[in-house]
Amino acid sequence: MPVAIYLLLSLLYGFGQTPELNAEKYSIYRNNLSNHFIYCNGDAAIKGSYLPMESIRINRSNKSYATWADAIWWQGHYIAMLATEYKLLQINGKNGDSVLKEIENAVDTYYRLDLAAEKCWGGSDSLNGFFIRDDVDTSMTDLFGVDFILSDYAANCGDSSTIGNAPSQDQLWGSYLGFALVNKLVEDDTIKRKVGDITARLIKAMQHTDSNGKEVWEIVNPVTGKLIQKSGDIKWMQYAHAQAGIYLSGVDCNFGMSNSTFWKDIWDLLQNNLLVNKNGNFSWYGVMACSAVINEYGRGSDNCYDWLVEQSDRIAKKRPDLQQTLIFPHLPLVAAVLHGYEGVHPLPASVYEDYFNSAPMEGAHNYTLKDSVFKSNPPWHSLSLFCPWHDHDNGKFNMLDYMLLYNLYQLTYKSELPEFKYLWNQNNNSN
Repeated sequence: MPVAIYLLLSLLYGFGQTPELNAEKYSIYRNNLSNHFIYCNGDAAIKGSYLPMESIRINRSNKSYATWADAIWWQGHYIAMLATEYKLLQINGKNGDSVLKEIENAVDTYYRLDLAAEKCWGGSDSLNGFFIRDDVDTSMTDLFGVDFILSDYAANCGDSSTIGNAPSQDQLWGSYLGFALVNKLVEDDTIKRKVGDITARLIKAMQHTDSNGKEVWEIVNPVTGKLIQKSGDIKWMQYAHAQAGIYLSGVDCNFGMSNSTFWKDIWDLLQNNLLVNKNGNFSWYGVMACSAVINEYGRGSDNCYDWLVEQSDRIAKKRPDLQQTLIFPHLPLVAAVLHGYEGVHPLPASVYEDYFNSAPMEGAHNYTLKDSVFKSNPPWHSLSLFCPWHDHDNGKFNMLDYMLLYNLYQLTYKSELPEFKYLWNQNNNSN
């Protein structure tokens, strides 16, 4: 339905947002993603391809900046969106070949960024799990139709002393989500094999035997020998990383004492004591995303879905400044898709429909032109629902959050697949 006709009907009959309009929003965001936020050229071996930017920044003079930061974190969510989109096409009897090819290219991007990493520090190509977050350089402005490029690659590659654009454990949290949904929803053995291969290699790159022969979870640059991310950052989640690796690859990814009772108890402690403060926000995502993938949950619930809903609600109430109904509303649905749900307290579909109804047709944004400020309203006022504390970021945003959330909602509440009956039955009963 064209927007102008929809607005006319809404004035005549007084109705608000509709499923049709929300589907139209998805189509608009998806086209924008493919045409403006990603270089889709059919070949993931090409530098800068199949790697979504997080935003197109706009300055007061209307100059545009294509921006990449934490690109592998975004990559996992991009793959998650594609996997859910592919499954919905299958369910609805539509051809998904082009999306399947896009999934493979998005997965193959990990190989490209792994192989290219050592060169940034003066080394040689090596496929070893040590990756760069992006490989977008300043010469690519015409490809993206922007005036300038802002990327970790452009800022850091060639500086042998930098730790910028190098791996960190948080990059894997988003990757686990995408890989898990591919394994669950995409029936392609080649892609699944690649997912397992990449996962095992990424996790192995966080495992290091130090000069004393001690096995520790830390990231060391294989070219310079310099510590990239210390054990103190990674070790607390080593149990979850190892379990995610086993779940996604079928390979034993334990290292050191990661499978010991001690580190399992530490993981339980993390789940049961999420620090809800202005400095702990990103750690929430790591604990909750890994929980959704490995199907583990803290006290107070008997399933992962309910626990994630409770944590989302608790954080939202503790942090009203974020202006969110739920924090990370996609994660309970990821858990349901991956592991099913047979509880008795599913969220009503209206919780998600409120998100879709309030999304701006042009996509989430925040920028100033001359003296005029253009900023979308909560909950679409931040860079992403996946990181709602980024509420002062400038630009037009990629809307991967809407697309993934929309697809998960369609799968769980609207598809009437038997594995989601406790969700879609609830939805039917609420009408």
